[in-house]
Amino acid sequence: MNIEAVIERFSIVAKLSIEETSPWIEICKDSVGEIKNNLKNNADTESNSRRLESAAAALSFYKYALYRASVSGMEYFSAGELKIKNDPNSSVKIAATIWKEAKNSIADLLADNDFAFERIEF
Repeated sequence: MNIEAVIERFSIVAKLSIEETSPWIEICKDSVGEIKNNLKNNADTESNSRRLESAAAALSFYKYALYRASVSGMEYFSAGELKIKNDPNSSVKIAATIWKEAKNSIADLLADNDFAFERIEF
């Protein structure tokens, strides 16, 4: 995966300029590493690089939205008749949906770590 391509896609989704993405580059790198660590051993990363980069950007955006929601200061602003409400949970939900769809698009390349089979004792 090309980290520059991931950062560029992340900047588009997050609506940030390339310069504004600089504090988030490490998050993008972490997302790339997380996806690489969850790939199947025989996954063809070369021919699927665009899908993987897109998924890494979506995961980066999800982490970005979580961080922004956790540190958002102003949730409500009012000036006369004008009222603006910022709902950080809405942004996180949207980012989670984007990440879920991106993860589904690379599901064939990922190792299945989400399933657990446990015994129930009576």
